[in-house]
Amino acid sequence: MGAAKTWNEELEKELTFECLGEPERPITEELCSNAGAKYAAVFSKAEDMVKAALEVKKLNRDAFCKLPFCVTIEAEAFGAEVSLNSLYGVPAVARFRYERVEDIPALPEMDFSTGRVREVLRAATILRDMGETVILNIEGPFTVLSQLVPSKQIYKGLYRQQERLRELSAWITAQLVRYAREAERHGVNVLSYADPTVAADLISPKLYADLCGEISYEVLKAVEAATENIVLHLCNKTSVAFQKAGFCTMERIIPQPGLTYGEALLEAIKRLDVRCIGHGCIQRTYCPMTNGCIYKLTLK
Repeated sequence: MGAAKTWNEELEKELTFECLGEPERPITEELCSNAGAKYAAVFSKAEDMVKAALEVKKLNRDAFCKLPFCVTIEAEAFGAEVSLNSLYGVPAVARFRYERVEDIPALPEMDFSTGRVREVLRAATILRDMGETVILNIEGPFTVLSQLVPSKQIYKGLYRQQERLRELSAWITAQLVRYAREAERHGVNVLSYADPTVAADLISPKLYADLCGEISYEVLKAVEAATENIVLHLCNKTSVAFQKAGFCTMERIIPQPGLTYGEALLEAIKRLDVRCIGHGCIQRTYCPMTNGCIYKLTLK
């Protein structure tokens, strides 16, 4: 394992790579047919989620099963109006529930006993009981809010309504922590965290460090404290911005050669000293390793 690193130009070059983002349409009618799943049910019913997750893992020769297949689970639990988008083939916001940040009232608690969030957790348990290692994608507070109100209102609010955004984010953070605890209880091994609505390249470094990054830091610290074994995986854009802003330090874990990123990640999460990993891409788990190492992060 390498020594902890501070930020420098050499490190920036090492950690810069093209972001693959979410696949445009990871679930197809053909994939569902091969898996014995119903297309629409893959987004809403645990048993079909499981079949699709196993089929994706098999096709990609991956080390993990990943859930869910859209980014709307948390927002829907907070009241977002979501429907299956005919153009993109995934659940998406049908229309924004609120017009402005100031219109958003007190948000409800996440209810894990009903709706799609319940089905996602059930799917995780089924996969866990089958011996699979499960990654659950969760969205950060600003991305959740961007599905309740237009993104341009979020960006305006970053300058004009910071206190209200902090209040809303604090509530969402508390609910994400509850979600993380439930995820761990239901068999999730890795939480993949991102908040792309406020990616550091979309706002100023100062605004990221003072507000958006700070809120993500609070989410991650709270999740770490509230869970026992679950490992956080930060999207590269989030983790690089985090380290630049001074929210974490980094150490390299050098695996045996010839592993995919997922195989190396699978070994890393078994270590008791690893609770947070970054500077990688959860979409690349079936690909050869980008820099030949796993980056263990320690939140300050």
